[in-house]
Amino acid sequence: MALSILLLVLIVTLTIFYLWMKNQYSYWKKKNIPYIKPFPLIGSLKEILTMTSCPAEQLAAVCNDKSVKNHPAFGIYLLNRPILVIKDPALSKLILIKEFNKFSDRFASADPHGDPLAFNNLFFLKGAPWREMRTKVTPVFTSGKLKQMFPLIEEIGFELNEYLCRLTKDNKTSMQEIKEISALFGTDVIASVAFGMYANCLKDENSDFRRNGKPIFKWNTMRAYEFIVMFFFPQLVKLFRAKLFPTEATKFLVDSISFVMADRAKSRIPRNDLIDILVKIKETSEAEGEDLDKKKLIAQAAVFFAAGFETSSSIISFGLHELSRKPELQKRLREEIKESLLENDGKTSYESLNAMKYLDMVVLEVLRMYPPQPFLDRICTLPKGEEEFSLRPHIDLSIPHGMPVFFPLLALQRDPKFFPNPDEFDPERFSPENKPKIIPFSYMPFGVGPHNCIGERLGVFQSKMGIVNFLRSHYVEPCEKSHEKIKLDPKGLLLSAKGGIYVNLVRDSLIC
Repeated sequence: MALSILLLVLIVTLTIFYLWMKNQYSYWKKKNIPYIKPFPLIGSLKEILTMTSCPAEQLAAVCNDKSVKNHPAFGIYLLNRPILVIKDPALSKLILIKEFNKFSDRFASADPHGDPLAFNNLFFLKGAPWREMRTKVTPVFTSGKLKQMFPLIEEIGFELNEYLCRLTKDNKTSMQEIKEISALFGTDVIASVAFGMYANCLKDENSDFRRNGKPIFKWNTMRAYEFIVMFFFPQLVKLFRAKLFPTEATKFLVDSISFVMADRAKSRIPRNDLIDILVKIKETSEAEGEDLDKKKLIAQAAVFFAAGFETSSSIISFGLHELSRKPELQKRLREEIKESLLENDGKTSYESLNAMKYLDMVVLEVLRMYPPQPFLDRICTLPKGEEEFSLRPHIDLSIPHGMPVFFPLLALQRDPKFFPNPDEFDPERFSPENKPKIIPFSYMPFGVGPHNCIGERLGVFQSKMGIVNFLRSHYVEPCEKSHEKIKLDPKGLLLSAKGGIYVNLVRDSLIC
């Protein structure tokens, strides 16, 4: 009797579970939108949770699934939540530009109490607080301010060249992991131009700045799950205590930024950097009687620190990897660098760096193959009273308030429909003759619209300076640890080479 009751309970439970699952995963079918079939309870992207494929590659893989490949948009499920994935440039323009006010927030989120530096920074802020802070911080990233920062970036560029020359002092060839070297350079630059502090990473590889910055993007299992939760399951950040900034890094950044802000306010010596802007915001708020939480200001400096060194180090290291496999392209770039240095007495200037056209083409192609943020996310934020936003005539679908929308940049920028032979590193795609042929919104490595990356100019500029100083006294070639094709780390939310990026660094000064 007891066994019969137990069997009946099991059958009823399984039936209820089956009906619940069928209802949960019927959204896209009812809307007549093509979709990737979900795995029970997990959803459509189980490889992300099992860490068998990095998120960007997994999104690219589902974009090429035969059931959705030829459609401008399709549906997926994260757990049981329906998500719309956009592949069509016209739809991207509609959501990211034309109707930005209805998709003004990111889907990703952070814990306001457990990780205030993440929650309060420009990347994660939403609604009116984001608009207000974006307006206040934008002036520090104008081309005029970048020009004023140039001497600081140039000085650290020279230090990078000296660091590399020390590595090849005894032997003309030295095998090196260049992502970490690039991160040392990037950390020194961002600490100087954003904080007005000398990190000295190229002189002390275990400096406080590098020691606290490195764990932020250390792609072990724990960090991977924290990023997956923040970007794909933000409703669970509090439950899983997911953090962008580890506890030790948070303390270091709060203490360091608080100190330099107080010192700047006391000295009144302007440096035309981010700290100047933050001090001004604080003083203006106090004058207006507003009680502005200091952590909101520190959060802006913290995210620029993290994004600043990670973005530039990725561009530099991925770029040098590709150039090491294409010696003829590397030779052409080094010739351009040599001509520029000879014309400027062995130095670089703001104008000469911007004038290097082939260098620009190389960096743009690196950004195509390895976008710093390999996917964009938005959430439908319709005003009160509006229930749905129609995507007609593009597709027969209305997006309800609160629905997330993903833009798979890695998939778009490696789509042969937009970029023939997409896995081939070819800077000529961005030559003056070919660049105008690129379909708008098929190439968005820093995002587009009001929510694009505010530090794009600085990130590209310091990356160019890094590449120039890598190649002014050396060239790079494959070594025994090199891979012909980069293998992306499945634990990395941002694109990261599994096992690092190794090359032979060979001494060969362009000018003596």
